[in-house]
Amino acid sequence: CVLDECAAACPSCVPAGGCGANQTCFDNDTDPASLSDWTCTCDSPAVGAQAAGSATCVLDECATACATCLPGSGCGVYQTCTDADTSAASVSDWSCSCVSPATGASQAAAPAECSYDECTVGTPCGGSGQTCLDTNISVPASDFTCQCDAPSVGSATGAPANCVLDECAAACPSCVPAGGCGANQTCFDNDTDPASLS
Repeated sequence: CVLDECAAACPSCVPAGGCGANQTCFDNDTDPASLSDWTCTCDSPAVGAQAAGSATCVLDECATACATCLPGSGCGVYQTCTDADTSAASVSDWSCSCVSPATGASQAAAPAECSYDECTVGTPCGGSGQTCLDTNISVPASDFTCQCDAPSVGSATGAPANCVLDECAAACPSCVPAGGCGANQTCFDNDTDPASLS
């Protein structure tokens, strides 16, 4: 004889309510002498199981096992996903929040709108003598610009600039003392490093 406690032919074998919604019952041992050995297992993507009773199912919509819960790639770069209620019946209650150094407002069931100004993280332009400008703050893309502070000249994208200060250049008339080199003379700056003056 076979006694499957989960079978419809034996509704009295599983207590009232059985396994509950979105759960599957499985009887490991169908010997008529083996009772109360059935198990309720939560249907995917929820997880959970309970021997001889209804399982408590957990559905974390942020979990990688449930990629279909998050549209596309889910939360964006420098974001984290939080599922406030992981009960299987609670869906679309996840949210994305910005993670430092990004800033911005959290969004329910959608990627957050985060800003990431690469110029505010560390000293991307190498300290003083340069000004950093990041015009694309939607993603960290190493697209910030380092511009040399006047009277130095030079710029670079995604890295410190190689600044040049030619004390003889017309762009820097105040760098050469009044009178400069004098008539019929040519000025030459041997070292155009901004730290090398006079």
